[in-house]
This record gives sequence, structure tokens and C-alpha cells, in this order.
Amino acid sequence: MTTGMNAVVAASAALGIVMSASAEFLPIVNPSFEETSRPLAVGELTNGAGGAGVPVGTKPMMFSPPQFDNLVEVPGWRTYLPPENDPEATLWAGVLSVPNIGDVPYLDNADGQNVAQLHHHWMQQTLNVHVQPNTHYRLSFLAGTGFADTHEGIYVSMLAAPDLETLAFPNVPGVTELVRTQGLYPPLGSEGHLLPWELEFTTPETISDDLAQSFLAISFIGSDGIPRTNFDDFKLEATTLPSPAGATLLLAAAGWRGTRRRT
Repeated sequence: MTTGMNAVVAASAALGIVMSASAEFLPIVNPSFEETSRPLAVGELTNGAGGAGVPVGTKPMMFSPPQFDNLVEVPGWRTYLPPENDPEATLWAGVLSVPNIGDVPYLDNADGQNVAQLHHHWMQQTLNVHVQPNTHYRLSFLAGTGFADTHEGIYVSMLAAPDLETLAFPNVPGVTELVRTQGLYPPLGSEGHLLPWELEFTTPETISDDLAQSFLAISFIGSDGIPRTNFDDFKLEATTLPSPAGATLLLAAAGWRGTRRRT
């Protein structure tokens, strides 16, 4: 290997060490939807989600009417809840205990027994973490349609929420959408399988005071109509990037070491 190549490799390795040392997984509550206040029966689906301390009804299966005699709490995740004038309204999103369809699993590759299942209804979680400047965020998750379900896209957003109470969805006043999935469709024939996906964005070196005081949020929806989509195993990794000045010094130092080796 040439001396010049040695310098490039040394610089790349040094930069990689800096970036790796600054990476961390951010705390998502109930990332795989396994935490519920009571175990769900196989095939049971919650009628929405209200976070810890907010019980919701359940349905024996997706298209059943909701029942409210054995309520469930779903920590971390929230949806819109039934309005006061219709407290037993059906919500088209919740946590599903994955069933079989005959002898065939409705879904495979789930991280546990439960997944989030949504039609035309949003679900979200706001993390108790502020948006940081000069940071690369990578959200990974599983998503897909169930066995024999209609093919549908994957719709996920990362947002900045003004506080921990606001339901953070796209187009909500005070909420800023940072990035959304574009053109993600599971391959035809993949129905019944949860597949891995990623969503990434990087904040600039300088951000506004309002953004710096905002909280990171994850939101997703099943579709804009009948099709339903399943989600599981959310992970969010944040990597603090070296400043441009620091990266320049790092590369210069690596080049100087390469120069010394030639003399």
C-alpha cells in the first residue's frame, strides 16, 4: 500500500473512531409493543393506544366492534382516542397479538408476540430527548402487510414536537416534520413477512432555538384507506458528527503522520 493510501486509511479510521464513539441508541419506550398492562389474547387488538395510565378498549379481531370491559394500557405509544361525544368509537390502529390464519402465521419475523397494526389512523411516540445539531439520526424498524392482506406502502415520519404532551403527527400545528419515508413498498409476494426498513436524516451544525427545544418523535400510519400495515421493533440511533473544523484537523493530522513515515 502506498504512503498516500496509508494516510487516507488512517484518516478514515480515525474519523470512524470519532463517529462510533459518539453514537448512541435513544430511549424508545416499548419499542416492540410487548409491554401491555395485561397479556393480549392471540388475535386480540387494542382499540387505539393512550400511553401509560390511559386504558383503551380491545377488539377480539381487527373488524370486530370494540369492547370496554377488560381495558388495556399500552406504554409509550399513542393514537387519537375516541371523542367525548362517541366514547366507544372504533379506532383503526392498535397493538395486535399476532394470530394464525388457519395453519399459516399472519406474520413472521416479529420481535415477540405483539406488533402495531394500523389502517387509516396514526400512532406516535414522543421521546424525552431534544433535537440536537450536527447529528445523524437513523431509525430502523420492521414493517409489512399480513398474510393475504392488500399490498400497501410504508409511511413513517420523524418529527420535532414542541412538548411531550402534543400528539406529534404531520400537519399538526407546532409540529415540524424532519423526514418521511419516500416510495417504500414491500416487494410483491412478501405479504405475511415483516421486513427491515430504515429512515435517516442529519441536522445541520446550527439549528434554531425552537428546534433545539423540541423533542424527537416517531409517527406512522397504515394507509389512507382500507389496507392495514404492521410495525415492530423500532430503534433510533443518534451519531454526533465531528465539526467541519475538527474533521479537517483530524485529516490533517493523519496526513502529517503519513508524511513523517516517508521521511
